[in-house]
Amino acid sequence: MNSEHFKVGLNKAKLGLHEEAIEEFEKAVWEDPNNFEIHYNLGTAFLTLGGFDQAIISFSNALKINPNNSDALGNRSVAYLAIGDEKRSEKDKISAIKMGAPPDGINTVLEFVREQRKQANTFKQNEN
Repeated sequence: MNSEHFKVGLNKAKLGLHEEAIEEFEKAVWEDPNNFEIHYNLGTAFLTLGGFDQAIISFSNALKINPNNSDALGNRSVAYLAIGDEKRSEKDKISAIKMGAPPDGINTVLEFVREQRKQANTFKQNEN
């Protein structure tokens, strides 16, 4: 891939500048809309910033291009769980594991997300 925007986006992501990375990845998508790596990295940047709905869209676009990518499925599973969609999260988790994702790794991440959601819900309940 020769997209300068994609290369700049990767560098921004490596530096932790995820909002700037998203801007570059979005430009790269316009240049090469059928590129799995661009959609995947865009989804990862959104996931990192808590843009779970956008992450789901980006990972779904990546999976349309490469439906057998366990990393994209695993990350989409995390994003689904973060918005409270347990059913879709579980479906993606099972598919990701069947495709080679390490069960311990994905289960650890999903458990962390569950705990974060519980804490957030407890905080909201205590505010009322």
